Amino acid sequence: MKQDGIKRASIDKLKSRFETAYYSEDMVITPLVMFRELDDITALIQGVSIGVTVSGSAKIKINGKMHELRPNTLFIFNENTVVEQVKASIRSSGYMITYSRQYLNSIHVDTQDLISIYHGFLNEPCVQVKPEEAAYIHDISKLMRSVLCDYAPTANREKIISSLFAAMFHFVMSILQQHSLPCNGIVSNRTDELFNTFLSLLREHCSTERSVEFYATQMGITPKYLSLILKKKSGRNASKLIDEAVVYEAKRLLKYSGLSIRDIALKLNFASQSFFGKYFKQRVGVSPSRYKIWDGRTEEIIANKDFASTLEEYATVEVDDTDMDM
Repeated sequence: MKQDGIKRASIDKLKSRFETAYYSEDMVITPLVMFRELDDITALIQGVSIGVTVSGSAKIKINGKMHELRPNTLFIFNENTVVEQVKASIRSSGYMITYSRQYLNSIHVDTQDLISIYHGFLNEPCVQVKPEEAAYIHDISKLMRSVLCDYAPTANREKIISSLFAAMFHFVMSILQQHSLPCNGIVSNRTDELFNTFLSLLREHCSTERSVEFYATQMGITPKYLSLILKKKSGRNASKLIDEAVVYEAKRLLKYSGLSIRDIALKLNFASQSFFGKYFKQRVGVSPSRYKIWDGRTEEIIANKDFASTLEEYATVEVDDTDMDM
C-alpha cells in the first residue's frame, strides 16, 4: 500500500494524543478510548499494537482490507500498518498497548513467538476471543497502568512492567495459537500457503540455518521465488527475515542464557566465534560482548560510540570477539 502522505503514528505522537495515557520510553498504554472521537485515525502505526475492543462496534481498514471490531475483538497492528477508520458506533470503545521493537528486545520472549507476532498475523489481524480471555488481558493492562501512573510510585517499576508485559504477551500468543497461526492450515491462496510454510520452517530452524537456499529447498521452490513471495507478503526479502530471526535469537541468548559467547556461536551453528562476532556486529552495530553487558537502554544508544566506550570501561578486559570469549 502506498504510504506517501499518510500520518505517522509514532509512540511519541500517541503519548501526546492521549494526554491521560500511561507510558514508558518505548511503550504506551492508552486509556479507554471512544473510537468515534478518532476522526483522524488514518495513520501509519510505527510500532506493534495489541488492543481489545470493549464495547460497541467499528469498521476499520487495515492495510486496505476491511475488518470489523466488536466487543472482545483482539487486534494486532504490526509495524508500519496503515489503519483507517470507516465507521464507529456511539458506544464503540477500546484500548491498546503500543510498543517498539526495542522494548520487546529488552524482555525475555522466545524467538518463535517473536516471528509469529511480527509476521504470522498479516492476513488476520483481528481475532474474536472469549469474554474471559479479553477480561484477563484487560486485568493485566489495568495493573500495568496502575504501576505506570504518577500517583502510584513503585520501586523497580520498569522490572514490574516488563514482567507484566511479558505475561500479557505470552497470554496473547497462547490465544492466537488457537486462532490464526499458520499451523491451523487456514490459507486463502498459494502465496499465503508458502508464506506460512516459510514461517513454520523459520521458527523451527532459525537457530541453525541461515541460508535462503535451505528454506527454498525445504519448500520445493527457488530462492528467488521465495524472496519474491516474502517481499510481497511482508515487505522484506528472505535474507532480511532470516537475519532478523537469527539476530533476535542471538540477542536472547546473550542476555538470558548464561552461555559464553563461544557456546552461543556454536549453538547458532556459526563456524567460529570470530565469524559470529562479525555477523552480529555488522547487523546490530556493536559486538556480542558489548551487547551482553548492555544495561537495557534503547538499542539506538548502544550503537553510540561514546556509550560503547563506557561499556568497555566496565569490561574486565578489552574484548575482541574475533579473538577471545567473554
